[in-house]
Amino acid sequence: MNNSEPRIITRRHFINQLIISGAVLANGSLFSNSIFADLGNTSVRRFHISLQAEAWLKNPELIKIMKNAGITDIWMESYLQGKWFHTPRELRQSAEYLISKGFNPHVLTVPLGHPGNAIDPSDESWAKKKQTWKNACDFDGKLYSGTSIHTPVLEDNIKANKLFANEGFDILFLDDDFRLAKYPGKIGGCFCDECKNDFLNKYNYSSIEWEILIEAVKNREASKILRSWIDYICTKVYDMFSSLKKATPQMEIGIMVMYLGAEKAGIALDKYNNVPFRVGELMFNNKSFGKIKSKTDELFSSLFHRRFVEPELAYSETTTYPEDALSAKNMAAKLAISLLSDVRNTMFMSGINAFPINYWKTLAPAMKKNANIHKEIAGHKPNGPFKHFWGWDSRIVGMDKPFSLFLASGIPFEVIDKVSSDGWIFLSNEDAKSVVEGRISAKNKNLVVRNKTEATCDVFIRMVENLEDIFIFKKRIIPTLKNIPYVEEEVPVIFAWYPTAGKALLWNVNEQKQNYNIKRDGKVIYSQTIEGLDFALIPNL
Repeated sequence: MNNSEPRIITRRHFINQLIISGAVLANGSLFSNSIFADLGNTSVRRFHISLQAEAWLKNPELIKIMKNAGITDIWMESYLQGKWFHTPRELRQSAEYLISKGFNPHVLTVPLGHPGNAIDPSDESWAKKKQTWKNACDFDGKLYSGTSIHTPVLEDNIKANKLFANEGFDILFLDDDFRLAKYPGKIGGCFCDECKNDFLNKYNYSSIEWEILIEAVKNREASKILRSWIDYICTKVYDMFSSLKKATPQMEIGIMVMYLGAEKAGIALDKYNNVPFRVGELMFNNKSFGKIKSKTDELFSSLFHRRFVEPELAYSETTTYPEDALSAKNMAAKLAISLLSDVRNTMFMSGINAFPINYWKTLAPAMKKNANIHKEIAGHKPNGPFKHFWGWDSRIVGMDKPFSLFLASGIPFEVIDKVSSDGWIFLSNEDAKSVVEGRISAKNKNLVVRNKTEATCDVFIRMVENLEDIFIFKKRIIPTLKNIPYVEEEVPVIFAWYPTAGKALLWNVNEQKQNYNIKRDGKVIYSQTIEGLDFALIPNL
């Protein structure tokens, strides 16, 4: 396949199928109203899906099923790492059809490329980006395809985006993902000679200092030169984002970040607080999502990213990949993460291929339940003595391994961006080290760290991150909780308390049905039975 040409899946057949299905409106004007406008949906929670025309052409009943389930917006794949999956003209024809069926159609691109075939595992051609795009170079000199910005990446994406704008699209996502790191926990950026020389010239460093940088990256040292490198890659990514916005001012642009995506991946989080923002998730198959620790890690990431974006602009990464790797029940359970972190837009995704159509039997009622409960707690912040904290060292040199299991303790929690003197704050190994080295000031002896953390400080409470030790700690601190509700049982459950709403949310992260008693000041004030992986809203708290 010539990389300069669209990827044509028998284009004439594709367009004929669109015509047969009624997608092409004779002399119709696309988007007479903004396609981002709400088509009568007044719910707090909106449900989106990334889906290709092949899916509804193969299963014509899918359109009605999605509409009845509550899907309002459909996002179509288009310009993927420099190659066309469908052209803007083809997407316009699909969009006209979707509008006629009451949906808001949008487009998404993969603007940088992905290190590996995350687009279509059945087609090896998608493992590599456009041939004229340079590969990225890791700090050890190894090359890989994806996540780098060299000429002509920006120029090609601008051309593509202008074509979308000319076809009437007014919003797109820079998807999968908009970052310069190969995977979570990686200190990113391209270390090729071109990027090396550009960095040294801009920051007035010598070639000897370049070797110091490489060692700092290898050893994850939060040194001055590594901080300069982080600034360099964040600037490179944001400059590309700004150039794309400037090139098509009539079109809104959003970004997708990966699990715990932050500055070490080139994402200066505080610069994207006014744009559509897909929070990072990770557990895309049953094996990973099936673990309680995986659920708390994923919730941790979503809660962290919500510090930087308004709920109305926040989108989930509710993904199964490949398309049937996550069961319908687990996909429905994933919806609780958006609920708990007040992410107002759920985005279902399964790569190029649609997930099985029978999933909708499970998803539809779960979506309606989510939407109804979300209205009750939207805009209210969870409050509690356990503190969710992800500091600067985690963001620039961390391994992206949060101490997250406390979220399943049954003790209410809240999200903080600075260390406080009250409650108990659970730290990553990197943030623990930053306390010892003075980059974080301890306010009290309330900092919980892993037992094997090398950092040592007299303000630390050392604990093994397992449920047994967390429940021992829970039992010890319960007598100190005054007028604070908590779950009595020593079983994993996520308990988010919203005192300003007078409500709480219980998410059963177990596979089996579970009974819960909620206590306050030693007295049971509410009891609730919840099915496996389900959740319930608790009133009058």
